[in-house]
Amino acid sequence: MTNSNRAVSDKIALRKTIRRQRMALPPAYRAQAMRAVARHASRLLRRGQRIGGYLAAGSELDIEILLSTALQRGASVWLPQIPTRGRRMWFSRLTASGHWYRHPRYGIVEFDGPCLRAEKLDVLLLPLLAVDEEGYRMGQGGGFYDSSLAFRHRHALFGKPLLVGVAYDCQRVAAVPREAWDVRLDYLLTESGLHRFPRGGREKAS
Repeated sequence: MTNSNRAVSDKIALRKTIRRQRMALPPAYRAQAMRAVARHASRLLRRGQRIGGYLAAGSELDIEILLSTALQRGASVWLPQIPTRGRRMWFSRLTASGHWYRHPRYGIVEFDGPCLRAEKLDVLLLPLLAVDEEGYRMGQGGGFYDSSLAFRHRHALFGKPLLVGVAYDCQRVAAVPREAWDVRLDYLLTESGLHRFPRGGREKAS
C-alpha cells in the first residue's frame, strides 16, 4: 500500500470511529454542550465583529445558542455557502431580509444574504470530525474549508480570521492524517472550554 493510499485508509477509519462516538452521545449531553460552548465562546463575541458560523448537520455540535448570543452582542453572523462550481466558499450574512433555501446539489440548508470571503471575517467557527494536539482538523472530506482558507498558506501572518474549531471532547485525538494544504486552528472550542493552540506548539487551556 502506498503512503497516499494508507493516508486515505487511515482517514476513512478515523472518520468512522469518531462518527460512532459522536452519535453515541445522549441528547441531554448534547443540549448541555450546546449551552456550554456558548458560555466558553463569550470572549470571542464582540460588538461589530464578523463571526463566521455553521448550521449543525447530523451529529455535529450545535452552535445555535452561540450565534444567537453573538447577534445579541452586536456582532454580525455569516453562514457558509457552497459554490455550484469550485470549492471556495462564500459566507452569507444572516439578516431579516434574506431567505433560506436548499443547496441544489447537496440538499443542505443555506442562507441567501450579502456575501463575503473567509478572509473578511474576524472569527470563523469551523465544524470538524476530529482534531489533534497540534491544532489540525479533519473534516468531512469535501475540501471546502481547505480551499476557502488556502490564503493562510500564502499569507501566514495575515491573522484573520481567527480559526476556532468546534467539537465535543470525544472528537479530540493525538494526531490526524495531514496533507500539505491543511491549515492549523488557532483555538478549539468544546464543552470543557476554549483551548488555544500556540504557534509551533501544543494546545493549552485559555
